[in-house]
Amino acid sequence: MFFNSTKYHFVKFFLCVVVSVFFLFQTLYAQTKTIDSLKKVLPSLHDTARIEELALIGEHYIFYSYPINKDSALYYVSLVYEESKKINYEHGMAEAYLEKAGLANFYSDFFQAEQLAHQALKWFSLTSNKNKIAIAYWQLSSLQCKQSNYDEALINSTLCYEWAKKTGDDDRIVNALESMTDIYRERGEYDKLLEAQQKLIDREKTSPGNNTRYTIHELWVMGLMYMLLEDYPTALFYWRKLFSGKGNQFLNAWNLTEYAQLLTQANKTDSALYYYNLFDSTKADASTLRFFVVSKGEYFLCLKQYNTALPYFFKGLIYNRQLNDHMQVKRSLLDIAKTYSALYNNDSAITYARQGLSMAIHVKSKPSIRDGYEILYTVYNRLHQTDSAFYYYQNYIAMKEAVMNDQTKGKIAAYKYEHKIELMDKEKLMKDQHIKIQQQQLEQESLQKKILTGSIIGLFLIGVIIFRTIMLKRKNEKLQLENELRLQQLQNEKTKIEMQQQATALELQALRAQMNPHFIFNCLNSINRFIINNDAVKAADYLTKFAKLIRIVLEQSGKSFVPLEDEISCLKLYMDLEALRFEKPFQYTIDLNGTDVSSVMIPTMLIQPFVENAIWHGLHPKQNGTGEIDINMHLHDGTLHCSICDNGVGIKNLKEISQVNKKSLGIELTQQRLQLADNTGNENLKIKTEQLKDEHGQITGTCVSINIPYKND
Repeated sequence: MFFNSTKYHFVKFFLCVVVSVFFLFQTLYAQTKTIDSLKKVLPSLHDTARIEELALIGEHYIFYSYPINKDSALYYVSLVYEESKKINYEHGMAEAYLEKAGLANFYSDFFQAEQLAHQALKWFSLTSNKNKIAIAYWQLSSLQCKQSNYDEALINSTLCYEWAKKTGDDDRIVNALESMTDIYRERGEYDKLLEAQQKLIDREKTSPGNNTRYTIHELWVMGLMYMLLEDYPTALFYWRKLFSGKGNQFLNAWNLTEYAQLLTQANKTDSALYYYNLFDSTKADASTLRFFVVSKGEYFLCLKQYNTALPYFFKGLIYNRQLNDHMQVKRSLLDIAKTYSALYNNDSAITYARQGLSMAIHVKSKPSIRDGYEILYTVYNRLHQTDSAFYYYQNYIAMKEAVMNDQTKGKIAAYKYEHKIELMDKEKLMKDQHIKIQQQQLEQESLQKKILTGSIIGLFLIGVIIFRTIMLKRKNEKLQLENELRLQQLQNEKTKIEMQQQATALELQALRAQMNPHFIFNCLNSINRFIINNDAVKAADYLTKFAKLIRIVLEQSGKSFVPLEDEISCLKLYMDLEALRFEKPFQYTIDLNGTDVSSVMIPTMLIQPFVENAIWHGLHPKQNGTGEIDINMHLHDGTLHCSICDNGVGIKNLKEISQVNKKSLGIELTQQRLQLADNTGNENLKIKTEQLKDEHGQITGTCVSINIPYKND
């Protein structure tokens, strides 16, 4: 579970390394000659042509020279900026900011580089020359990825891809799709990951001279895809094709670690150790070594050699923090937390798990969020801290289901892609067979002129081939139909669940819609009574408070759950209204017992009907003394316990209780809402009414207890 934090960076880096090694010496040899030839032409150019030449020289110093010549790059970029500014050349300003962003990025000043990239895009928007706008969007996306701003990075990667297609920039098309893949992998959106990679693979498939069933890139991606989906045997099927035979050329430092990690996940630890031992750590820099030490630590974690694993994880954490790689820092933190949990070092496990979980939530990495919740739930459960354990367990289950849903989508996408490859292979086979049949027919026609017997034999063979082809076709059609029916069945089950959820939500809204006119009708009757009695002051005061209450009711009308704080405010306003129209004074108190009213969410307008009953059936008939209503709330076992007690006339018998409940539409609707709001079948969500008595057995009032399901905000 903890091995899936970072996978696809290896692919991107791997491709870059292959290209870089192949062209390195040729590029270094050609750069000096190219820059010198550009400088020779420079004196003969003026205005925009001169600026474009300066920009080209600066571009070579920044993006094509190794190591980068900072002084020369700054000099030419500054010339581009100053000369463009003098003649207000918008495209020159755009290129100047783009090259400044490249310099800042090279020196790891990501924030400054991002601001400069934004400035470049601003200037590109002002010019009709969009030649390098795709580079600006790709650079901005890359910088945002490095700072874990994946939402914005995904938007800019998409814009880079669209502009690259418009301008015919093939390199930026590849860059954009690779950036999208990184983001989808980190978030666990595996179907979208495969969709992005499919565009790259299709480009390879259509390249001249490609006749293989699987391209090298395709084998790597399919293996990675199934590794992320935790289908390790299938992942090994693809990667063994890649690493066997000619694939041995891919056994570099990065891919050694990745392949050994997959073997560990597939419980082939001996083979994994063999590939780990091929890694030469003495020749690796920090950017390469950090992946190896974390992966090797996960190998020992899998073997339950926890004390051996810890030093590897801490070393990897140091490297990753030095390079400001948030995704790998998160991976190391969660690995350390898992190891401490296995060693029963609960305090350290909680500390590192919270740090890793916080980073995972920030980058919206569902698999890592799931892992963080699982560690915290396990540790708190071991410490018998049931509230914390239950909280993290609920979150773990919810996130686990979300990851499983993403994996299901990914498996369906992978299945469709494999099925597509099979269909393409079958179509190719059919085409080859058809060509072969035509050739045989021509040969038979030639043979018929010579020997009659030969023609008869030839016709017989053709008949056999046609019959076999038809049988194969029917068999393939049957398999395709079965697969389509299976997919349709899965879709129908999903649709049925969604419709059940929508029905429950609509039923809750219908009940809530019945509550609002019931309450408004009672308030309008009171306003009418003040008007009939010509009591203008009370009518105006009442109408003002009633308007406030109506506004709150309207704001909450579209919500299934509202903060307890808002519900109490609404309740106080309602009791103030009733006190205005009540002939006898009454007082009320609300005791929350330390409940955090801002984070507790309950169904709206759920307590009001019981307060209304206390006023009209308890305090209204009371002859002597001041009426009092006491409302008490506290949280226990995932339920909000609420009691509404009054010192009114009370209820004399159970028959009278039944009559009161029958008269109160609000209480009847509330009972239904309680059952619908909680889908766990909790039998404790009941309304209990009891009469209060003093020491002489005299009735002193009524108390109603409600157990309300709630949610945390």
